[in-house]
Parts: sequence; structure tokens; C-alpha cells
Amino acid sequence: MNITSSFFGLIRSINLLLNILVALWLGLCQWTALYNPADKPSLLSLISFTIFFALLANVFYIILWLFSKRKWRSLISIITIVLCWKIVAPICSFNFFGNEGITGSTKGSLKIMTWNVHLFDLGEWTKDKTSQARILKFIKDENPDILCMQEFYWDEKTTLEPYTALIQQLGYPFVEFSKENKLKKNFITNQATKGDVIFTGHAVFSKYPLRNQQRYPLTDKGYNMLSVEAVIDSSHIFCINVLHLTSVGLGRNEMSYIEEVKTKGVDAQDEHKSKSLLRKLRDASFIRAGLANRIDSLKRRMDYPQIICGDFNDVPGSYVYTRVKGRLSDAFVGKGIGLGRTYQHIFPTLRIDYIFYDADYLKVEKYKSPYIGLSDHYPVIATFSFKDTVGL
Repeated sequence: MNITSSFFGLIRSINLLLNILVALWLGLCQWTALYNPADKPSLLSLISFTIFFALLANVFYIILWLFSKRKWRSLISIITIVLCWKIVAPICSFNFFGNEGITGSTKGSLKIMTWNVHLFDLGEWTKDKTSQARILKFIKDENPDILCMQEFYWDEKTTLEPYTALIQQLGYPFVEFSKENKLKKNFITNQATKGDVIFTGHAVFSKYPLRNQQRYPLTDKGYNMLSVEAVIDSSHIFCINVLHLTSVGLGRNEMSYIEEVKTKGVDAQDEHKSKSLLRKLRDASFIRAGLANRIDSLKRRMDYPQIICGDFNDVPGSYVYTRVKGRLSDAFVGKGIGLGRTYQHIFPTLRIDYIFYDADYLKVEKYKSPYIGLSDHYPVIATFSFKDTVGL
């Protein structure tokens, strides 16, 4: 009997120690949301990618202690989650009710869609010959009021080709571009003629007039923020800011290695490949932090209520997410469901595409990110009502 009691006592002590460690883990994630890695690359900045798992571990211990005689120990993780709520809240949303608000394109509403279209599958990465046509059909069916795209492209000779004119015919007379890169088309697809050149970058298509287009350089390597003022009517003018922040730049071999590790586990790990991958993740996080600081300083100068959207290549609760969002609100938190995954590779927890908005002027009514395999990213769609017309 004493041996049994001692054994279970040891198990409880081990669990208490582990509980304290996972609470500290979540606390460390909270710290990384405030830690600025722009001064020096640091692996500490990557801890934000583990927030979901730290939260899951703390929830496990809450449940464990609640089903034990020492229920008070559940307060360790409960208090930790409360103290870290700013990074916990964006991880998972449970808005199963009340997400069927107005659908956009109606008076007093504004439907925004942001999507990294991955060059309209120019390199046929999806292996789907109809992907370009399906992307256009999806845009037509969703019918957003303002459509923001990253990794959009247009021909060197005319911005109307190959997709600008087609999208405008769907009911978007107003369009603005911001170039990030110039590429030889035959490097991407063998369907191109030698000498064909394309420009890639951001595009904003709108049913409403756009004015005061600004291209704000974020670095000297092409990254920029496209900023335009959308005039909904004389009482509702919004500053739309579109971003595409630094990606890790993983090649096919690295993506294959990640998939192999996911499938085979520890047996598939290679020390050299893992270190190389961590360095790339660290360096990309370092660059994005600098971009986030620049964006934060830019948005403080803007006169109109803001909407910031795009592909951030960083997770909720990270320094980049925290810095760019600032006092704005996250549409997913208001009306999203589940984990809100927006990137279809690596992990099912990756939400890296966002729509932030000024909650003093807009109320989010609906949010979705359909799992469609037409790009490596899923589109993010949010519908808003204007606060000064709510209830009228």
C-alpha cells in the first residue's frame, strides 16, 4: 500500500513539475510576442510557432487536475492562459453561432477578400490545368467589394494581360498595382516564349473608387506596402494596406524533407538539413521583424480608418503579428471558426494570412477561409458593416 501511494505521489509530483514547465513555455511565447528580433537574428523568435502546442499542453493539465483530488492545481494553467490571453485569443476561434451576417455587396456593408494567388498557378504547381479558370470563377462567385491579391502578375508590355482585364470585367473598374519583382517568364513555365518578362507584386481591385495610391518601400529588396484610399461614399473612406512579408524561401528538397519527417518521425531527421532549415526560419523572422517595425511607423501617419491585409508569413501571437496589428482587430478572432488555417503545407496550424481592421468604424459580420487547392494559400474573406449605420 505504501509502495502504491509512493508511486502515485511520484507521478503527481512529476505532473506538477511538467505543468509548471508548460506554463513557463506559454509565458515564453508571450515574451516572444514583445521581443524585437530585428536587431539580431535569434532562434528565440521561432518560439511563437509553438504557441498552439503550448496552449494544448496547458489545456491538458487543466483537464487532468480537474479530474483529480487536487483540482486547485488547474489554476496554474488557467492563470497562465489568462495572463497570456493576447497571444492565446488569435490561435483558435469558436464562433459557431452568429457567423451568418450580411454577405457583402449590400448597402452599409463591405466585403474584403485577400489572397496570395501564387502567380495564378503559372508554374502548374497544383497539377490542375483548369486552376486559372477556377480562380477567376471563385472570385466571380464570392463577389467581394474589394479584392486584394499578393503574388499577382502582369505582362511587361501591358498591365491588362493576362488577368487584369478579365478581373475588371467581373465588375472591378478600379485597380492599383505595386511591383515587387521582375521575372523571366520561361524560368517559371515552359509555356512561355524566351524573352517574355512579367512583373509580380500586389494588386487591389475595387468596385469603389481608389485614390492616393502609395507604394511604401519596406526594404531595398523589393518588399513594399501598397496603400490606397477606397471611397465607399462621402462618409466612409478607408485606407487599404496590402502586404506580402518575407517568406522562408523553402525549396522543393526542403519541403520534401519536412514531409518525410512528418511521415517517418525521428528516423527521418538529418542534423545538417534541420540546422539549415532552422537558420532559414530564423533569418526570415529577423527580416520580417524589421518590416513590421517599418509598417507600424507608416500606419501611424495615415488619416483614414485602416484595413491591413495580406500574406504575413508569420503566425498569430508572433512579434510580427503583434506589431503590425497594433490597435487594430483581427477579423478571424471576431468571426472565425477553428484554427483558421490559410497555408496548405507543412502544418495544419499555419494561419499566416490576415485581415486587420479598425473596430471603431467597422464591425465584422462574417469570416471564412475556404480550403481550396488553387494556390499554396487559401483566400481570406471578411464581411463588415459600418458602425455608424448599425441598427438604422
